[in-house]
Amino acid sequence: MKDPKPVSRRGFLQRMGIIGATSLGGGAIVSSCKQPSGSSTLNLPNRSAAFIIDDFNRLNAYEAGDAWESMNPGYWLLKENVLRRRLKNEGDQRPGDWFPWHYETHRDEQIPIERDPSLPFGMLWRRDWQLSGNYSIQIDFKIHALPAYFGGKNGQPPPLQHTPGYGVLGLAFGSSCLHESWSGSNAGEQASLLKSLIPGQYNTEAAWMALVSDTGDFGFYSHVTDELTPIDEQAALSAGKIKAGASGSITLYVAGDDEEYADISALLRIEDEWHTIRLPRVSRMLYTNGYFGIVGRGMLDFEISSVSLDPGDNLQLDAPVNELQVCYPLGDSLHEQGGSWRCNFISLFRNSGQEAVLRISDQEDPLEGWSRVPIAARAPIVSNSFRRNTAVLNARLPYNPASRTLYYTIWKDGVNVTSDPRIGTNSVGPGTGFIGKVPRSGGYVGRLPQLTAPYKVCGLSCHAIHKNRPDLPDWQAYQSWYVHDQPTPRAFQHLENFDFQVMLWEDDVWYLELMFPPPSTDDAYKVITTTIAGPTTRWQMMRHWNVINPGDHDFGMDDVKGPEQLIVRQKGDTGQDPMYMRRNFKIVQHLISGDEAPDPGINPKNWRKWRMPAKDFSLYIMDARLWRTSQDTKIWDDEGWGELENVYDRANPTRTLLGEEQFSWLSQQLKTDPSPLVCVSGINGLHTIWSGIQVNPETGQKFDQRDRVVADYAGWVKAASDRVLELLSSREGVTTVYGDVHNGCILVNRDHRLVECSFGPIGRSSGRTPKEDFGERMKDYDGRELKVYALYHANYDSPALTKRDGPFYWNFLEMAFNPLLVNPTTTLTLRNLIDRPDELPRGGDALFVSAKDTGQRPISVLPETTLLPNADVQISTMAGQPIRGTRTGADGTMQLTRLSSIKPGSQLLVTAYSEEKAVSQIIQTLPFA
Repeated sequence: MKDPKPVSRRGFLQRMGIIGATSLGGGAIVSSCKQPSGSSTLNLPNRSAAFIIDDFNRLNAYEAGDAWESMNPGYWLLKENVLRRRLKNEGDQRPGDWFPWHYETHRDEQIPIERDPSLPFGMLWRRDWQLSGNYSIQIDFKIHALPAYFGGKNGQPPPLQHTPGYGVLGLAFGSSCLHESWSGSNAGEQASLLKSLIPGQYNTEAAWMALVSDTGDFGFYSHVTDELTPIDEQAALSAGKIKAGASGSITLYVAGDDEEYADISALLRIEDEWHTIRLPRVSRMLYTNGYFGIVGRGMLDFEISSVSLDPGDNLQLDAPVNELQVCYPLGDSLHEQGGSWRCNFISLFRNSGQEAVLRISDQEDPLEGWSRVPIAARAPIVSNSFRRNTAVLNARLPYNPASRTLYYTIWKDGVNVTSDPRIGTNSVGPGTGFIGKVPRSGGYVGRLPQLTAPYKVCGLSCHAIHKNRPDLPDWQAYQSWYVHDQPTPRAFQHLENFDFQVMLWEDDVWYLELMFPPPSTDDAYKVITTTIAGPTTRWQMMRHWNVINPGDHDFGMDDVKGPEQLIVRQKGDTGQDPMYMRRNFKIVQHLISGDEAPDPGINPKNWRKWRMPAKDFSLYIMDARLWRTSQDTKIWDDEGWGELENVYDRANPTRTLLGEEQFSWLSQQLKTDPSPLVCVSGINGLHTIWSGIQVNPETGQKFDQRDRVVADYAGWVKAASDRVLELLSSREGVTTVYGDVHNGCILVNRDHRLVECSFGPIGRSSGRTPKEDFGERMKDYDGRELKVYALYHANYDSPALTKRDGPFYWNFLEMAFNPLLVNPTTTLTLRNLIDRPDELPRGGDALFVSAKDTGQRPISVLPETTLLPNADVQISTMAGQPIRGTRTGADGTMQLTRLSSIKPGSQLLVTAYSEEKAVSQIIQTLPFA
């Protein structure tokens, strides 16, 4: 921060105005007067150490400044050397969540077409001062414009933001959490001064506020509720009519000699009029100790020109920020082009800038220093309607990433910003949202692990940033761990010992709406960076290759899938703000791919394949959300087919899971991919193994047709799931993995011999209940024979449903793919976030399976054939239809290839090819012994 600007004692006394009598009598004391005649009645300490902590005298920006923190940064901006309210943002019409599916199944009501766009409180907290004892704070403001007031349409009440008294400005204080903002912590229940006098009876953990409204009401209020109800019945007064153009100040004074209780006073100055409210005997622990900040709500247009502080005995915190929020390589963008390897890196910065530069070396600490390492990529730092200080760096790697481990640093406008200065400071810990225990230091550089077999992949899902039973105290609304980047201080403490090369982030990667629907681009990025730019996750992403495969939560609206997802983005009469969905959609497309101009009006073809440089392992990233049929099985009988039940049954063969083009792409890849092992991610829940909760209100019976959990994700389209199972098992060596069901489970379909694994959560629980007859040998709801190897659940730690005994089940999936063996192998192990790699698996057994034991049972095999050495091979019918891809070894011998759909004695065409040469032969299949 800039050097503080001192304020003289005389000047500070003038700022403070009149506090009133010093008596500690019963209720609130209120007073109003003209310009004060003197300071003789002021209950001030003998000295004043007041200074201006921020005068906002800096360049225009979307950011309030590094010393301020908010979950609603989109409420504010810097303009013409003052802090201004930002009253209009892209997608700020406060859409409802759980839309539209849950309105029908959970709420049993129609989707509301009209909704009140009025936003709750927006709070901006000072991150480098956590106050206790006695202190004083003052903000200087100016009113630019009052809200427009008008009545509602068609007999409906007007939006709250156009109702007199909704717009407010003021100070907030006593918060335990830098992320307190938005709705009250306990709507409907009001903080009480009377209860605060009885220690332990009322602990809201919500901030108190000294506010003035657009109608001139001034008083003390609690953020327990959204209602503007005073703390005490006498803790408010009318300051008269507020006029546009008026200047003033609000001053908070916390005083007294009692260690447990303080006298607090709020002074409002409007031009030359002063108004004072005093509350005696307020619990310091509950209401005055904590962070302080600025509050705004509604359409009241105002500026803050300065914030002053007398900190008393408090000391400023050492709370540095990471200018580089995070820079992660997108592994699935890695490809060879013109003899060199290229990869997209996504950089997110805290503040605006001009240019980002990436340097890559094969040394972690180059001898001549990082400034002498050649530039691998440079790109502008961009902010627009869906970007906030991001850069897409299309890097040219100096070496083949299969040949060695590489390292990188990121430079912003000529400065190396790679390291993370927050660890070991007041920027992490209770109230900050960041645990910061792992890694030990932020002085690392980026790392690109060598991509050679065996390939180690870490599966991660359900990465929440608040609530949901963390292994932490004080996690309820606005308590000190209300927001947290990890669920336990020990999360990932042994991660480096696993030697992972790839982080596969699957579903609920950041969950945009978990706290509230973000009403601005800034708010959306705040959710994202709080989730993936905390000390531990930043380190994970910057030390590994990454694949980000989002789900519906990450796009910013819970359970909006299939045609509804597209409709909400395209149409404006669905009950939602299409600009909100379009903005969120563009943000996600940008961050998972580097697309700098995503089109939200179309469904993107997100499915893709990442084949390792050695061509011996492939990772498919699928999208089973955007191209599927609607999950609403009652869509037809709701629209005119009367009493007929389930005419659009989830087993209907016309229902799709992947979409025809996507399914065709997957089919083609599986028939032609020469990699011995393939991992398919993102097809959630091909097997229906979780128990439902929905009950028919008329019969009392559970009904699976509209039960999201029984049918699960792919289960909503059973026939399409069967189709995908047939496809995935059509060749050996395929494993399918996914996140989002909040349980870790490893199973094998006994008929198709297909391995399926779910993983997660790493921060957000609410695990599905196992099916009634769940066990090591079982059938799913659709009659498929399964063998379950592991179940790691909130309540159970084995397929036999033995009660979980040990740490809460926060988990990730350890995957190892070894294609170098004669019979390539896959190993899957469920791990708790605190585990070492040498510990026993969680949830039962690890699964170790060779490729020859997967896929539909073969009926024929190709004879040993010598072709080109180290070449890809395509096997096709004589008519040119693809059947299977494979590889040759160093001696040119084609690897043993088993076929499940080709009869013995069939003639096939095999073609081996390299960059310079191709050879073909006609061979005849042999019976499989």
